[in-house]
Amino acid sequence: MTQPTRDELERAFAELERIHRTHLVPHGVRLPAPGSARAFQLAVLWHWRDRPVHKNEISEIVRRELPDAAPDQQVRHLKRDGWNITGRGSHQLADPYRPSPEFANEQARRRGRLDASTFDELKAAFGNRCATCGAVEGEPDPRYGGGTTVLDQGHQDPAKPADDPANIIPQCANCNRQYKDDFVFDDKGRAYAVHGINPVRRASKAVQRRILDYLRETLEGET
Repeated sequence: MTQPTRDELERAFAELERIHRTHLVPHGVRLPAPGSARAFQLAVLWHWRDRPVHKNEISEIVRRELPDAAPDQQVRHLKRDGWNITGRGSHQLADPYRPSPEFANEQARRRGRLDASTFDELKAAFGNRCATCGAVEGEPDPRYGGGTTVLDQGHQDPAKPADDPANIIPQCANCNRQYKDDFVFDDKGRAYAVHGINPVRRASKAVQRRILDYLRETLEGET
């Protein structure tokens, strides 16, 4: 099948811009910058919207327009931006008239969290699950077993006020006890930074040396 020309891709993207303004802006879905790899991915999918498009076709066209682009274009990442990309295996379709289910669910969770005024409402925003391991309140803990899951008020950042609602995430008693005040969590309950010294103490000597070298390099000259 003949590849779309640059003009055809630009027309497809212009049409997507119009659809986006009407159907996706209200949901918070962002439009990729014109001329970016993701913009070309969408344009290719919309140009051939009547059939699933193989990811290799998309990658080839994106590389034609952007020679420095990655050889394997990860079209599925558009879902995280809110674009409803469907299909099976390596063949993809774009439906620009509604946000992706993953994005819509995440937005609903965020709205629920922002609107929560009680811990019960906050737990509901997380589906009554531990934000860190996913254990469901009232059900057996899939990792530890031995009793039903109880959700505690965990803290995203131990350095911030414990009574700040914006600093609270639901964590099962096991995760809350295991992580203690050693880590900082993002708003999805994933540990992304060290807060205490205990994880460093438990690390192997090789890791401790790498940490020491990093600190010497980054903190050199500071008092």
